[in-house]
Amino acid sequence: MSSSPVVPWQCPPKAVLVGVDFGGASARALAIAGVVASAFDARLRALHAERFEPPPYFTIEQIARLEAERRTAQAAATGHLTQFAAGATAYRVDSIVADQPPVEALLDATATADLIIVGTHGRRGPDRWWLGSVAERVVRAATIPVLVTRVAATPPRDVFERLALVQDGGEADAAARACAEQLASIAGGSLIEGGPVTQCEADVMQRASLVVMATRSDRPPWGITDAVAKVLGACERPVLFIPPH
Repeated sequence: MSSSPVVPWQCPPKAVLVGVDFGGASARALAIAGVVASAFDARLRALHAERFEPPPYFTIEQIARLEAERRTAQAAATGHLTQFAAGATAYRVDSIVADQPPVEALLDATATADLIIVGTHGRRGPDRWWLGSVAERVVRAATIPVLVTRVAATPPRDVFERLALVQDGGEADAAARACAEQLASIAGGSLIEGGPVTQCEADVMQRASLVVMATRSDRPPWGITDAVAKVLGACERPVLFIPPH
């Protein structure tokens, strides 16, 4: 898998990237992305990735025929992605279909993005609602902020009404705090001081419409600690992970 390049991301974002698998969580991610992009006049891209690899025993003729079918299918997927995005947000969306594994495609695209928004399906129970998913692997490897959301019926703008700022055991990075304040301005929202996640009270998570996680500069290279994953994994609110700037 490709590693994400270190890029000087900015907040408010000028380029927002959304991973799409055509599920309900993807539609929610696009709706939230549309709110962010509209507020800050940012470029919005929707990316769907699916790897095509012919079996090793195929002949050259069979591979050529499948390649032609792949190009046709990719064009159809692009059209479907455009329609799917239009159904989720009225904001203009650039549609991209990549012939790559989803995590690799998203990380490669961070070179020209300031924020990734992805959906998660919550199929692993309340304590592990995003662990092991594409969302989790992107959070672990990305060097730009990643917002993870589940399906919800509330207006997407309401996500930015009450932002709880928490840290994984250290002081909040100044860039994370500034970014949280910028995003709160979308809905005229407020910032809730959550403190370190080891001390964060449950009611802070419940009162928040978005949990903002300021990750440490000295975090393990493999990603978020188990303690952080446990606390935030139990939170049904969207979670925005912000790496040190």
